[in-house]
Amino acid sequence: MKIHSMLPFLDKKEINILIDEVLEKKVDLKLFDVLPYADEEKISSVIERAFNDDSIVVYVKYLLPFLNEKQMNRIYEGYQEGLISKTNVNENDMVPFLSKEKIKEMFEKKLRIMKEEIKHNIEDAIDEIKIEIK
Repeated sequence: MKIHSMLPFLDKKEINILIDEVLEKKVDLKLFDVLPYADEEKISSVIERAFNDDSIVVYVKYLLPFLNEKQMNRIYEGYQEGLISKTNVNENDMVPFLSKEKIKEMFEKKLRIMKEEIKHNIEDAIDEIKIEIK
């Protein structure tokens, strides 16, 4: 029997101890195998620790369904700040788990960027036309 199949039957205290052992590389498990069974406080502490310690690898996309709104917002902010590798998670992975406010914020940002790109492209085209006319 693999240890993975026993994880759902451990209590939160045992899971928290196991997570600490994974972080200390005392056991050969991945965080994404164990974190879904942790309590909110432990998940938050691991997320914060991962932001500050490059040796901790958290595969965020596997955790998204298990995060509360506060944790999800922290992940989103970390992604926006460039603290989370784009190979680890992307905005498309996050959208179903974000609050309506965050989705609206993301949409408005994307729309603003799109409008700026269109404006820049139009200005470039006008400059090219002016050059060709001369």
